[in-house]
Amino acid sequence: MLTIPEQVVASSADDSRSIRGKAATPKKLLFTVSDDPNMFNGLRFLCRFFENKSRFDLTLLCMASPDSNYCRWRAGKAQPAEAAGQADTDSNWHLAREEAMRMLQWDGFSSGRIQVKSASSMICRIEDIQEEIGNEAHDAVVMGRRGLDRLKDFTSKSLSRRLFERQPEIPMILCRKPDLNRKNVLLCVDGSESSDNMARFVASMLEGESHLVTLCNIISDTSDDRDKATAIFNRCEEIMGSEGFDAGRLRHMIYPSDYAPRAILDNANWGKFAVVAVGTTANMRKNLLFGSVSSFLFNELTDSVLWVHP
Repeated sequence: MLTIPEQVVASSADDSRSIRGKAATPKKLLFTVSDDPNMFNGLRFLCRFFENKSRFDLTLLCMASPDSNYCRWRAGKAQPAEAAGQADTDSNWHLAREEAMRMLQWDGFSSGRIQVKSASSMICRIEDIQEEIGNEAHDAVVMGRRGLDRLKDFTSKSLSRRLFERQPEIPMILCRKPDLNRKNVLLCVDGSESSDNMARFVASMLEGESHLVTLCNIISDTSDDRDKATAIFNRCEEIMGSEGFDAGRLRHMIYPSDYAPRAILDNANWGKFAVVAVGTTANMRKNLLFGSVSSFLFNELTDSVLWVHP
């Protein structure tokens, strides 16, 4: 049985205008950008989901195709061909960079707040992103289709552990194939520290935005579990309120299920949420990032974007 204490309603036009006009804390995002504009899923999500474009500082890092001459040369599988390979790759990245800048500026992002890494900084392996993450502080790492294609075994590789060891608090925004017409966030909470971290992150990312957030707690459908869910919701409201998030934009969902991954996926599709946000640990259960929930969502979630926080 599904329990939704409050009806999900759209914000009024006046509320939306006041939210968009509010000054918000800047956010610094690192994007892995393909040299193929057809794979700009992360950038397209950013352009459509966020209305308050002025608060973002963006760093674009090119992820070259693994079968490009440049990556084959990096892997020792091809000769440099006297710059022919790199010239071809540089040309691809130049065109992709121009298209990325055109897209971002068209949608209202300031060119002065977009940093584009040079062709010499291109990465071929997902592991190469470690160095970039370690060099500067970022509020989140955003990966589109090509980056995610390199992460098929993301939840079981030591890479993800190493990333979080270098930047133990950095969230990841994973955009496989988002439905750009969706709105709002499904925030899955369980009372763990990482769940609280995600609640704080969601509130800060949605500062100055009009999206609604549904707090979702998966339970075994006992009265004790329902009492715990209410306490978890109250805790999340406090955390998000401390970030300036309006409690009027919060909704509650208590969902009984014996299999949390499927329950989350079903509710993401049912509610047509643009974002599904989860922490990486769940109290005394298996680590979500490397366990069943995140692995399931990583492989099965398509129309929604997955936000993961340690």
